[in-house]
Amino acid sequence: MRKLTHWGVLLALTFGIAACNGQPPAGPTPLPPAAPSAAAAPTVTAISPSTGSTARPTPVQITGTGFLAGATVTIDVVAGSVTVVNSTTITAIVPARTAGPADVVVTNPGGSGGTLPAAFTYSFDEPFTLTPSTNVVDAGGEMSVSWTAPSGRRGDWIAIVRVGGSYNDDWYGLTNGAASGTHTVMVPAQPGQYEFRYLVNDSFRDVARSSPVTVR
Repeated sequence: MRKLTHWGVLLALTFGIAACNGQPPAGPTPLPPAAPSAAAAPTVTAISPSTGSTARPTPVQITGTGFLAGATVTIDVVAGSVTVVNSTTITAIVPARTAGPADVVVTNPGGSGGTLPAAFTYSFDEPFTLTPSTNVVDAGGEMSVSWTAPSGRRGDWIAIVRVGGSYNDDWYGLTNGAASGTHTVMVPAQPGQYEFRYLVNDSFRDVARSSPVTVR
């Protein structure tokens, strides 16, 4: 009978102990799971409108890719009322700022951001004016409002609106592209504080408001 060599004895003991413990020999150490990849940074491709006021906030819509819920918008200043509509659209309100160009920056919650350089310009407001014929009028009565604008502008219009309220069908009139003029107005039947607003480009963006008119 052949004698076991020294190494043969060691191997036999090793496998024997493993068998006695009921455990197979240890395998290779498993690799740690791969770290999740960071989300791609957002991109900014456009902003509309591309100009804003130096005197009042400007509502804007930003388009791009990779926008996440909770994203912030900075256009030289931090924008307010930011709503991430979906991964490609954001709406926001840009505060007034000194005149000049500004980068449009969208930053996701994780810190990744996208920039559209010098895509927005703060510009001085044009001298629009609205002058009511009276500041006190009886409900259902008549009055007039006069306006001036820098030049003839198609699509501009004037509305009378409750102070702090939204637009309704109380009264509105088109400027018909005239740089100045006067409209006769049938005032609302409901008493309260009202004002005239000058709105541009067939939109609800007002660039001038009159002094308050009391309807009694």
